[in-house]
Amino acid sequence: MILMPAPAAVVLAAGASTRMGRPKALLEYKGRSFVACAVELATRAGCAPVVVVTGAVELADQGLAASVIHHPTWPEGQLGSLQRGLAALADPAGVLVLTVDRPHLRVSTIVTLVAAFRTSPQFSWQPAHAGRRGHPIIYPRSLLPALKALPASADPRDLLRAHEAVRRTVAVDDPAVHDNIDSPADLERLP
Repeated sequence: MILMPAPAAVVLAAGASTRMGRPKALLEYKGRSFVACAVELATRAGCAPVVVVTGAVELADQGLAASVIHHPTWPEGQLGSLQRGLAALADPAGVLVLTVDRPHLRVSTIVTLVAAFRTSPQFSWQPAHAGRRGHPIIYPRSLLPALKALPASADPRDLLRAHEAVRRTVAVDDPAVHDNIDSPADLERLP
């Protein structure tokens, strides 16, 4: 069996983290910033290149194994940040989209997701835990033009729903695929 190239990765780190009260990208989990955790997940799964999109906070001196780009209109929403990250990539096979609010995702989850994509790159891939879809998502090359063209008010999930025929899941034993760390209380319960 011939495996396709691994996807590129876009790490969304542009938000203001208002519910948290401080920038989530810079919070620490097991000695690393949340954004460093996301970049490491992507790189350990073989994703390349990796692009981090910033906005409310600059990520200077993070030593990330990724390109860091600033999205000046980040307050308009997460989709614009994703589109900014996609614009920085040159014809990837697909794109893994990670957010900084799941630093506790297991590396094995991302490796499994990327392996599924590399075997069948014509599909979008999501992890599923306990029968329910979660995040992150890998978009195939075929959906990237439509994703880039969505208006600012759109929800990328609607694009996935409209292309249900190419949507697949892979079962993982990782409850973090459903668990955003958005508030101080969420942060306190991190394992």
